[in-house]
Amino acid sequence: MSKTHSKAFRLGFSVLLAVALIGTAGCAGMMKQAAIGPFGGPIVYDLMDILLDSPSAKLLKEAMPGHITLITATAEMGKSRELYEIACFLHTSYGIMVEDDDAAYAKELYAIGQSYGIRALLTDPNFRKAYNAGEKLPDIVNILDKRFVPALTWGGMSTGLLIIHQMDDPMALMGLPDAVAMVNRSKELDGEYFFGVSKAFLGAYYALMPAFLGLGGGPESSAAMFDEARAVTGGKFLLVDVFEARYLMTYIDDMDKFEALLNGVLEADSSLLEGGQALNQLAKIKAEYYLSIMDTLF
Repeated sequence: MSKTHSKAFRLGFSVLLAVALIGTAGCAGMMKQAAIGPFGGPIVYDLMDILLDSPSAKLLKEAMPGHITLITATAEMGKSRELYEIACFLHTSYGIMVEDDDAAYAKELYAIGQSYGIRALLTDPNFRKAYNAGEKLPDIVNILDKRFVPALTWGGMSTGLLIIHQMDDPMALMGLPDAVAMVNRSKELDGEYFFGVSKAFLGAYYALMPAFLGLGGGPESSAAMFDEARAVTGGKFLLVDVFEARYLMTYIDDMDKFEALLNGVLEADSSLLEGGQALNQLAKIKAEYYLSIMDTLF
């Protein structure tokens, strides 16, 4: 397990958008190694770390379905917080990988990721008691401690990304407070987790949410959050720039900054992000795609 991931996941998963999350967060490094014995074994985590830091986003994308199948079966048998977190991460991050090509499939992945995220949170007896009593999630996330950072991060992101793909559905929008509450709690507990992915996600979300909704939205809040996310790695986590271009720059109609950010991603050295080279390669793929459809975004 790499040093970077052992720090991020010692809490308990491996997003990535984040993402790459996120789209490809490494299971091994991001989550603490759960003892899953005959159901999988530490080799799964070691392999994910290798894939996460590989120079090929294509290799990671092609490998993810197999890991999802294995971990989903393992989680259903093991029923531990760590395994639920990993299942949540894998579904969420793979959704981020495929959403530009197959939005319907990505929505399915986000919905499954959301389910596993909640199941992970419910392993805390105090949270479970409050949740089952009907208390609203934003009112009870403070019950959860640092062990739940992965579940809060990826559970919140899967919820939010699912909503982003259903913005025309009023019923779906009712989940907004839950998504924001989970990711905000994750940020409060460890804002540097997984290269600061929670901050990158909130930056994107704030760009979409008007300030008057009371969820911290608006372009100023978005810009500030992207700056915070970028500071975590000194600008080495390229998905931050991709998200800022895609969500904030299109919202404020700044085509020049949009192009500058994405061209900067394409010119950057992906290997500078220790333990996350494949994530940066994924960012480059997304940057090329968004530049190719720029006329439809402005």
